[in-house]
Amino acid sequence: MFEEVFRRVLRAVFGGGADISAANPLPVDTSPGVKTTSAILTQPVIAAATTTTLAVCAAIDLRAGYATLALTVKARYNALATQGIRIHVRTSPTNSATGAHTGGVHLTIMTDAAAHFVANELVGLIIMNVTDGSSGVITANTETTVTVAALVGGTTNRWNLNDIYSIAGADYDTIDWDVWNPTFAAGAVLRQTKVYETDPMYVKVLVENLDPAQTVTDVQVTAAVGA
Repeated sequence: MFEEVFRRVLRAVFGGGADISAANPLPVDTSPGVKTTSAILTQPVIAAATTTTLAVCAAIDLRAGYATLALTVKARYNALATQGIRIHVRTSPTNSATGAHTGGVHLTIMTDAAAHFVANELVGLIIMNVTDGSSGVITANTETTVTVAALVGGTTNRWNLNDIYSIAGADYDTIDWDVWNPTFAAGAVLRQTKVYETDPMYVKVLVENLDPAQTVTDVQVTAAVGA
């Protein structure tokens, strides 16, 4: 009885009048799916003992439900290098930090007493004064303040009490989702790919140059997402 009901369900879903069997199996989707690639980080030079910032990496948006994420890293090691690079993969549920200015009137410093920013992690990102319509490139930040050289493009170009702010590309975890060291060989060109599941909403990559004295050059990270 159950087998007959199951056959009817399969015929209703997949069509056809013949029973499903070894000679007439379930249809299989053999299409390769659609994949897209984009360069999310490009750095001509990363100084010795330096890690890139959130600002230089474009966010990988995984909200569409992609089944796979592949990160391909390319870099050129100095012939005198003794260590390679380290890849830090960070995730965020929103890809933006938002809140309200809780301080007094100020031209360059936004204060949010409820914020928990990592010191100077936001440098290079753009903060928007949503209320005023102005924006500025972040030059420094503490746990509760964000500093710009100047706000531009707004009605008053300053921070007033309760002005709403938004920082795109922020709100990333302070702990790595994944960390790995690509293959290293002095004087060699590196190219290596790692594949991930796609549970996170947004992903960014930080690249750390582990060598204490030599730069690493021609660094690029490419993301491929698809079904």
